[in-house]
Amino acid sequence: MNAEPLKVAIVGLGRWANTTAELIKDSPKLHLVTCFTRTPAKREAFSQKFGCEQEESYEAVLRHPEVEGVILTTPNNLHAEQAIAAAGQGKHVRVDKPITTTISDAKAAIRACEEAGVVLTVNASYRFTRGLRIVHQMLQEGVVGELAMVEANYSNDRGFFYTPNDWQWYTDGSPGGPLMQVAVHQIDNMLYLFGPIRRVSAAFSKVMTKSEIPDVAVLWLEFESGLLGTLGSSFISPTNRKGRFTLSLNTFGSEANIYYDRWDGVSILKRDGEKMEHVPFEEFPGQGQVGENLEDFAGAVREGRAPEVGGQEGLHVLAVVRAGLCSAERGQPVEIAEIIEEGER
Repeated sequence: MNAEPLKVAIVGLGRWANTTAELIKDSPKLHLVTCFTRTPAKREAFSQKFGCEQEESYEAVLRHPEVEGVILTTPNNLHAEQAIAAAGQGKHVRVDKPITTTISDAKAAIRACEEAGVVLTVNASYRFTRGLRIVHQMLQEGVVGELAMVEANYSNDRGFFYTPNDWQWYTDGSPGGPLMQVAVHQIDNMLYLFGPIRRVSAAFSKVMTKSEIPDVAVLWLEFESGLLGTLGSSFISPTNRKGRFTLSLNTFGSEANIYYDRWDGVSILKRDGEKMEHVPFEEFPGQGQVGENLEDFAGAVREGRAPEVGGQEGLHVLAVVRAGLCSAERGQPVEIAEIIEEGER
């Protein structure tokens, strides 16, 4: 097995690219070779900050002889085209969530990477938090007894800050608003913990913001196992001065309930217990779970294995989002299988 760091390029140099590059800098498993965005000044600043090269085009990134993989932190509706181009040059691909914005694009990107024999992984980092790993272990051990239901929420105030200069302002860039942009993490978390989702009902609303996208989404979920759940997401809810937003996932069972909060950790309420018990553990500091997700990408390439969150997982998560959009239009539940099979939404 090749133990050398995976040599990568970052494409799209916004806020998240900077977070990603900081984590790569501290990782022994990845090395940042070069970068690209369309604005020369941003390229130059990023290159200087992280000590990497810069390219004048995406095509130049893909031609770079040292680049083994690309990390795409670009607008959602560019993911498919860029992933397909990278696969065509034999480059491994890590794409930011969601995998793409349409099912047909996701299938095309997956197919291109499979045919080229390159790794395709999706940034679904919250399942890598130590807290959710503990929840997963507790579920595997049967601590909750018979599963009854799950409820999840991912909300922040980002909708107040988008302007017409941001691609997230527009329906074609971020259909479903907070559902597509942030709650996809919770869909992946539930896929990780409880398995695939079978059917979705959804409603969206526009409460305060002025962009094209909704600012509130609520989904009712039926899993293939028969488990029922809900997912809420808002773009008008507080983020405090420490940057803390709402990310919670609560599991209810016949013998115990497990409460997960990104900031407060994991607690459990047992049927025979006297009070709520806090489960002690140390969470990764800052965005450490993203580093774990990045290193899984490098490990998949070097070890010749599938990544934890590959194309099919990304496709399923996207299908839940698209099913939610379709459900809101029809006013009735929508099957995930229908969305995946149709392939054009």
